[in-house]
Amino acid sequence: MHSARSRLLAAIMAAFLIIPVSAVAQDARSIDGVDPILLADALKARAASPDAVENARYLSIIDYRKPSGEPRYYLVDLETATSQSLLVSHGKGSDPDHDGYADVFSNTPGSKMSSLGAFVTGGRYVGQHGLSLRLIGLQPSNDQAEARAIVMHGANYVEPGRAILGRSWGCPALSHSDVQRVIPMIEDGSFLYIVGE
Repeated sequence: MHSARSRLLAAIMAAFLIIPVSAVAQDARSIDGVDPILLADALKARAASPDAVENARYLSIIDYRKPSGEPRYYLVDLETATSQSLLVSHGKGSDPDHDGYADVFSNTPGSKMSSLGAFVTGGRYVGQHGLSLRLIGLQPSNDQAEARAIVMHGANYVEPGRAILGRSWGCPALSHSDVQRVIPMIEDGSFLYIVGE
């Protein structure tokens, strides 16, 4: 554990110094199954928006290159150098043939597609899907997230045992049990990095 923690701290320091991704990846290595290059990319993106990150303990990564039936949301605890892998949905518009793979992405209102890039979490609220978490896009690829009401919420169609999860209208939806546990951990300024394609 101590060596994993040391590697993670080295990766964070390297990311803040804007060392090339390949060098960061060599230090980051895999933490609980998170791809080291993906982790390095997320840390580098996080370092590019230091003023937006107020909840520095957790880093969330969603890998939409994986099929929906596999855990592809990684909640990384930067204090303990550990992570949890969870199921997460993608947008209906991103998977028009409903084969479980997100193929296309958009930031356009009404597209029902998932957006990619760097986000920071806002505050929690209770809405039509129950406990939900506002997401704020930090890049041109996702800066319409608030206007599109792209939020993290719970959904009945995100449950273990489904080969293909149901699809949202662009939101990263978790199971109801996961959302109750995760939102209090990552609300108010935690970094979220979403990749696809």
